[in-house]
Amino acid sequence: MSFELIFRLEAERDLIDIRDYYTKISATVNANFFQELFETLNFIEQEPKLFQVRYRDIRIAPLYRFPYGIHYIERKNKVIIYRVLHTKRYFK
Repeated sequence: MSFELIFRLEAERDLIDIRDYYTKISATVNANFFQELFETLNFIEQEPKLFQVRYRDIRIAPLYRFPYGIHYIERKNKVIIYRVLHTKRYFK
């Protein structure tokens, strides 16, 4: 079963910031980041319970080559992506 992915505005902003940061470094690094992001999103879309609940029913799917985690909740046939956050940054 495939779930519908819904991105909250904060997650979209996170991805824009990440794209801007990695584009300044290298187009190749930027492309590699988004390739890994899409691969991880595909895992989430196919099997959202694959990753453990970390806080307030939010699961975090880590990227393996980049220090980011996808924060999401699974509801019925939808997966809501709340944030894509760097693992070393502190957010309130």
